[in-house]
Amino acid sequence: MKVINFGKSYMTWYGAGEMSSISRILLDGVCTFINSRDEKEEFYLIAPCRSEHTHSDGQLIVMPNYDFRGIFGSKEYKIFRKHWVSNPNYLDDPGLDTTGGRILEESGLHKTKWDDVKLDISYFNNIKELVDKQSVVDSTLNNSILVGQTELFNEKTGEKAILEYPIKTMNVIKDIPRFQVDTGPILIPNFESVTDLKVDSLDIAHIVFNVFDKGEYILRKPVKIANTNSGPLSVTDYSKLDEYMGINRLYAVI
Repeated sequence: MKVINFGKSYMTWYGAGEMSSISRILLDGVCTFINSRDEKEEFYLIAPCRSEHTHSDGQLIVMPNYDFRGIFGSKEYKIFRKHWVSNPNYLDDPGLDTTGGRILEESGLHKTKWDDVKLDISYFNNIKELVDKQSVVDSTLNNSILVGQTELFNEKTGEKAILEYPIKTMNVIKDIPRFQVDTGPILIPNFESVTDLKVDSLDIAHIVFNVFDKGEYILRKPVKIANTNSGPLSVTDYSKLDEYMGINRLYAVI
């Protein structure tokens, strides 16, 4: 079983043109779609960063600033730009969502935006699966690097998705024993979504579970916070709770 070393795995884009910037960004998670014919398609979530004037000799941080993150597959990409405000009149641009939220989304094919996009994935050489609660507790208290996998199923189509992510927060009780994963951001598939681009069927979430066959995740979605004379105000945050039945696996680097 191959398990990703997220600390050494990157997405790198190469801007169009001779003097264009090259950006290397760590990965936060992966979702692998597997259809009924056992064909696989992988999408990687990059670590978030802030909006910036890249390689400027003047001010570097863009103001008003926004959260920047994205999803990259072998051919497709999706970018999220979440601004700090929800006032629909704050900036005069076409990027407001239908609720007035300050999130801008963009998706398409790599070749339309960059000269090249590379995904360099590294794997751990020595891992073991943690098959019971005691082994999870022991590995956590031994400060082992932990990686999680969650397998979800679409019974209607036979499609499944395997999510993989580094465990950033693990809670344990030593003497019972008990564990609880609380980590993110990760990618969650929307099996009901019908889109031209597969990347548009993915959501960003945090995942929480304390058993091996079910759990919960909370999705990053716009949520209305107030009404004004100009219309509703919203913010985009982790706000939509879903439960799932699936298979949770935990691995420790040895």
